[in-house]
Amino acid sequence: DDFAIRKGHKYNTGLHDLKGGSFLQLIPGRTYEELMDHYDSHPSLKDLRPAAVVMDLAKAYHAFIRTVYPNAIRIADRFHVNRYVTEALQKIRKQVQKTLAPHAKKRLKKFHHCLSKRRDDLSPEEEKLVNELLGYDKQLKAAYLWKENFIDWYDLSLNFKQAKIGFERWCEQGRLIGHPAVNACLKTMENWKEEIMNYHKLRFTNASVEGRNNKIKTLQRKHYFTRNP
Repeated sequence: DDFAIRKGHKYNTGLHDLKGGSFLQLIPGRTYEELMDHYDSHPSLKDLRPAAVVMDLAKAYHAFIRTVYPNAIRIADRFHVNRYVTEALQKIRKQVQKTLAPHAKKRLKKFHHCLSKRRDDLSPEEEKLVNELLGYDKQLKAAYLWKENFIDWYDLSLNFKQAKIGFERWCEQGRLIGHPAVNACLKTMENWKEEIMNYHKLRFTNASVEGRNNKIKTLQRKHYFTRNP
């Protein structure tokens, strides 16, 4: 995964051992060319034999792994993938918001973050709020259930075969919603279908990587974004 040294201008890539829990290497840059240059100049990377590599949907990362570790299973990180679904839900929420009476509009805007949370992580008060917000619009409610079903698909699929069937059903559920935001999300899902479903071959995520990235960002803030290594 990458993290910003100077947001919008300069990025580094972190290479992590998800099974052992260690930070292996820091790679300057995040483009395919930068990754290949680093790989060619660091023989230790050529000794790695990963069973799988977890990453977001950046094309450069997938092209790099496909080139240097062709036998590795490429897994799309579930939390990055889930973000596309949540963003589609929030786009529908913003559209619905514009059509509501002032009081309902204010409520939906104020508590929109509750819609992004997993239903089983909601407090009793938040669950009551969510039920209220979903009562404002049928399409919003359908999109919310679609989002929750995607989380269930990740959590409850017992094996790859079952996951494949469940993924197709989930996509069909999204198509029935008939909203442009959902359709755009489904297009991304179809394009990365194999990498998304590969999670059910080896269930690793980049959660620990995100934790390290947050530590790096905290250090940057404490040092006022000093860029000297």
